[in-house]
Amino acid sequence: MNNTALVAIVPTKRDWQLALSQGWYRIPVRAAPAMVKDKSITHVAFYFPSEFGDEKYSIRWYAQVSRIDTRKRKELLDEPQHRNAEQEYFVLHLKDLQLLPNPIHSRKPRRLLFVPTTPAKLLTAPEINFLFNDSPLEEKLWKGLMEMGIPSERQYEVVVGPARFKLDFAVFCKQRCIGLECDGNTVHMRRSAVERDKRRSNILQSQGWSMLHFTTNELNNNLEHSLSLVKDAVTQYGGLWHPKST
Repeated sequence: MNNTALVAIVPTKRDWQLALSQGWYRIPVRAAPAMVKDKSITHVAFYFPSEFGDEKYSIRWYAQVSRIDTRKRKELLDEPQHRNAEQEYFVLHLKDLQLLPNPIHSRKPRRLLFVPTTPAKLLTAPEINFLFNDSPLEEKLWKGLMEMGIPSERQYEVVVGPARFKLDFAVFCKQRCIGLECDGNTVHMRRSAVERDKRRSNILQSQGWSMLHFTTNELNNNLEHSLSLVKDAVTQYGGLWHPKST
């Protein structure tokens, strides 16, 4: 996929001030994406969540990554008594922090954590859904949905109590929302995985989601049929609901 750029959330305004004033950004070692662990990352861009007021749900700044160190929280933030003082972080040292040519906005409020992408997409994406670059199968479905005029949110998180479910695609309709999943070839899935997915689908359906699952064969060999199923479901649930821009 040649993903060497990472969109990363700025969890607090304090973290952003440290990036601006000291030129570094921290990622917990336990949660770090592969490109950080293997140091193949070349660029990092910053997603502002709701805490950032008028700039919330947008990506505006990016930088080259000059080097990566590993440090403990107490060394970075001078908090020796903090409960996570011994937690280790990758420290990304930033070079040439600068504004993107155009801000990248999210069409819906969402709390992204990490999005691997390419430097080219980072510089040209008109909105956040165009950044995702981790699955050729999802990319094929995404392009098909766009050609049909069906807007969707990629890697959309649904929160149900303490549980968080990430959908490959979310399509918002007036009467009921649709979750789309690219399952691969289910014939090769372990029984435990199949049972887990059924439980997940049941929970989502109880929360007002209608789920459609597509295999690799369906998307590669009969994409038009898969897209027609989505179109039919949109019609069945009252047509598309267009969220307001934020």
